[in-house]
Amino acid sequence: MMEFLFIAFVFFLGYQLGGIVLSYKLRDIILREARKKGLNVDNNFVINDKDDVYQLFIERVNDVLYLYEREKHTFICQAKTVDELAELANKNNIKYAAVLHDNDVIAFIDGKIETTV
Repeated sequence: MMEFLFIAFVFFLGYQLGGIVLSYKLRDIILREARKKGLNVDNNFVINDKDDVYQLFIERVNDVLYLYEREKHTFICQAKTVDELAELANKNNIKYAAVLHDNDVIAFIDGKIETTV
């Protein structure tokens, strides 16, 4: 029984440390990208609350792509390509979005596909 508790504790500790390391790495990537874009950021930067990051997903029916909001399943727009969806989302006041497309997550930033995660 003690061995089981010890193994469970080790797994729990590893899970917690993994989350800490992941959050540190993501923060580092965000800071590095911001500096590449010319933003003056220090280690105590503040995110503007006005710009929301939307969670969206793409559904393909025949050769048409449909863009929906993930939480409410609200239809946003439709297009033939992902690039067109990014532009149309920007016209619908969606400046930043994490978009699930097939098994990939892509980012829409200012109407462009900036990165693949």
